[in-house]
Amino acid sequence: MKKETSLGHDIVIITLITLVAGLLLGLVHTVTAGPIKATEEKTRIETQKEVFSDAVSFEAMEGIEEDAGLIKAIEDAGLTKTSVEAVDTALDADGNKLGYVITAINKEGYGGEIKLMAGVSTKDGELKVNSIAFLTLAETAGMGMKADQPEFKEQFVALAPGEEIIVYTKSGKSAPNEIDAISGSTVTTSAVTKAVNAALTAVRYLEGGAS
Repeated sequence: MKKETSLGHDIVIITLITLVAGLLLGLVHTVTAGPIKATEEKTRIETQKEVFSDAVSFEAMEGIEEDAGLIKAIEDAGLTKTSVEAVDTALDADGNKLGYVITAINKEGYGGEIKLMAGVSTKDGELKVNSIAFLTLAETAGMGMKADQPEFKEQFVALAPGEEIIVYTKSGKSAPNEIDAISGSTVTTSAVTKAVNAALTAVRYLEGGAS
């Protein structure tokens, strides 16, 4: 009888501890969720301006990440494990469209997911990459992390591949749609290139096939 009473007492104690722990975790989440969201929003806005400095404001496009047509366009382009998470229209002071800021993800990085923002201008009907900036990059120090250095990122600045996808080369770029791979880090190079290609694919899709 004492054993049963002791067991019941232990169950009650464990249940109470679990409930209290759950309540504390919920409280911590409630307290930290606001600041975390604010920090993420601040980073998003700062990165938008970084990749599309000519824009005065940005207008979010709702539901684009679930657009079946865009998903198919990315698949048809051969961009495996790559997706578009968000699209923001870049606007000038008068509300005229200058282009887009695309948030794209590739999951084939050496260190896992690579997420970046790409500013893409649509001036005069020509698609041109303004610049790119990373939101998530966890590649190997001294190798894949070189993707975040100007020497690599600046290859995308003013890149206008037309209707072609961007490709990387190990022998020196010689075409408008080529970039030089990071030495010894072709996995990272490929993942970044696919993400930028997804951004361009999204803009082509939104522009109805504009080159």
